[in-house]
Amino acid sequence: MKYPTPLFDICRNRHGGDSASEAANQRIEAHGSKEKQRARVYQAIVVAGHYGLTCKELAARWGVGMNTISGRFSELLQKGMVAKTDRRRDHSTVIVEAWWHEGDD
Repeated sequence: MKYPTPLFDICRNRHGGDSASEAANQRIEAHGSKEKQRARVYQAIVVAGHYGLTCKELAARWGVGMNTISGRFSELLQKGMVAKTDRRRDHSTVIVEAWWHEGDD
C-alpha cells in the first residue's frame, strides 16, 4: 500500500526546526522508511479494529520509543485515515481506523 508522503516535516512544531531533527527527517524520507513505517502503523491500527491502539501501546509492542512512530500517527491523522476517539488508555488517546470513529460511543 503506497501513501503520498508529506512535503514537510509534520513534527516540525514539536522540535522547533532543530537542524538535527530536520536532517533526520530528510534521511528517513530519502530512504522511503517513513512510507513503510506509516503503512505498518496503519496496518496495526486496522488490525486493532474498534478497540483501537495508542502510540504508547504500539511503541511498546514494537520495542521502540514513542518518538520513533508518533509522527506516523500524526501523518495518518492528518490524511484522515485514522481518527482520535474520546477514549484513553494509560493516559494516551486511542486511535482507530477512520470509519470506526463514526460509530464510536
